[in-house]
Amino acid sequence: MRTSAIRTIFGGLVLSAMATTGCTSLQAPPNHSDAGPFAAPDLPAMAGQTATCAGPREKTFTLEAREVTVDLGMNMKFNAWTYNGKFPGPTLEACEGDRVKIVVTNHASTSHGLDSHALRTDTMHFGPVPPDGSMTIEKTVDTPGAFMYHCAAGPVTDFHIKSGLNGAMIVYPRKHPLRPARELVVVESGVYGNLDAAGVIPGTDPARAQKNDPALMLFNGRLEHSTLTVRPNDLIRAYFVNVGPGVSAVHVMGTILERVFDGTTELRDVQTFGIPAGSGAIVEFRIPEPGMYGLVDHDRLSYLPYGMVLSFDATGGHTHDTM
Repeated sequence: MRTSAIRTIFGGLVLSAMATTGCTSLQAPPNHSDAGPFAAPDLPAMAGQTATCAGPREKTFTLEAREVTVDLGMNMKFNAWTYNGKFPGPTLEACEGDRVKIVVTNHASTSHGLDSHALRTDTMHFGPVPPDGSMTIEKTVDTPGAFMYHCAAGPVTDFHIKSGLNGAMIVYPRKHPLRPARELVVVESGVYGNLDAAGVIPGTDPARAQKNDPALMLFNGRLEHSTLTVRPNDLIRAYFVNVGPGVSAVHVMGTILERVFDGTTELRDVQTFGIPAGSGAIVEFRIPEPGMYGLVDHDRLSYLPYGMVLSFDATGGHTHDTM
């Protein structure tokens, strides 16, 4: 099972390299009717810019700190600290200029809080909140981008983040519609614990966390991912958040990042883009021709046997011998 993702992506890439002129490079026009978020059980749910910015300008989000055993895939589980029982937490979406209220309720056994990097506000609003307590953060968001949010718990904040209390917050530009694209959220993070005989990582090992020594690195809290079906010339947009540790070297095997948005900076035609821990960016790439493509962290290719690749299938159900 650990090699299935590698076979899928590298098998497609090898076949693509070996393809003869009998497999033509199709350049179909963009299909705007297919634009919008991908739907897959292992992807964080998202609504997208149009739906979010058409909604009310006052938005309320509820985050509940809970201790939950999550399924990582590949017969492994993790006793995680989570928001809303999800690892990573739910994606929070707002539009530039929205008044955002985030209500944090603590159902866990230790104090937790919240820091969203999308907010400009006094850190005293971040908590912590004792067990069975709650707090509210309210602020207007004014900067578009892909942001990290996480637990804020004073000197033990790092341990809480690495135990699973993290997620992505997207602030969409209000006056600048994004190009029609297929979209997804990608949160890269690690698990810092050792697997027991029952296939469970019983929690975060403080020593491993302190040394930034993850046992596993994951996209969206999973070791197994659905292959996403696309078509030639589709534009793909990923809202990428790097929880850490280290810099995420975002790369798509088989193509080039057409545009990258990092704050107000826009870059074009980038082979690999570095996103430091605690940061995020919006990356866009186009599917150039029929075949298989894979989004990876190029600095962590050693984790490919553990499913650290998001695969995009543009074969149309055909092999390269028959296209």
